Amino acid sequence: MVDPVNAMTRKMQQMPLDIRFPKLQGREDFIIGACNRLAAAWINRWPDWPKPGHSLNLVGPAGAGKSHLAAIWQEMCGARLCNCPVELTSIVAGADVPLVVLDKIDSAFNWPEDTLFHLFTRCDVEFGGVLMLSEKPVAQMHWDLADLGSRMRGVAMASIDLPDDALIYALLEKYFTDRQLLAPPTMLRYLISRMERSFNTVQTVATALDRRSIADKKPLSVGLARLVLRELQAPPDQH
Repeated sequence: MVDPVNAMTRKMQQMPLDIRFPKLQGREDFIIGACNRLAAAWINRWPDWPKPGHSLNLVGPAGAGKSHLAAIWQEMCGARLCNCPVELTSIVAGADVPLVVLDKIDSAFNWPEDTLFHLFTRCDVEFGGVLMLSEKPVAQMHWDLADLGSRMRGVAMASIDLPDDALIYALLEKYFTDRQLLAPPTMLRYLISRMERSFNTVQTVATALDRRSIADKKPLSVGLARLVLRELQAPPDQH
């Protein structure tokens, strides 16, 4: 079995031209739709997030845009991204007011519960902030420390889902328009009918098309889209 996402990533590394394409994680790159409206509204409410910890739990599947919203919040308040327990311990022990994104809080990491509890306490007192990203609500997770479990059950939660066809269309259109590329509607509809519904895939496919268009000196078209999708989705040993 071939993992299509990993296959796409590997193929992207083999695409012609070593051109750096920025990851689209700015506020201006985030397009609001039915799947993410509530989550975006919560981000915009900062610093008016409730206790405990002036915190928010963004819940949704991989590729739904949680990291993009987290990047927007980081830009708003200067929060640090925390991917592992060691980083969390360093942040909580530091002198700065804690503003932190806890990524994959529902992962297999053994997050130190006493440190998490101390983080909430400091954020309450010092008006810090905690943004937790997960596929499962933290309120439904098991916490050995009773006081921490109580706090997690009180955390505000916003769900975010995978983008629908209309949002995928808008994302692709914006990507190409920002780069002054004419994207035929027929090509956009072709892509939507054949690509995975996720923000990550939009970025991967659009960047690959951009690169291929430059390398081949050809305008965007259904034919070019067909070629790029075939290249991205093919197993590595077929390249």
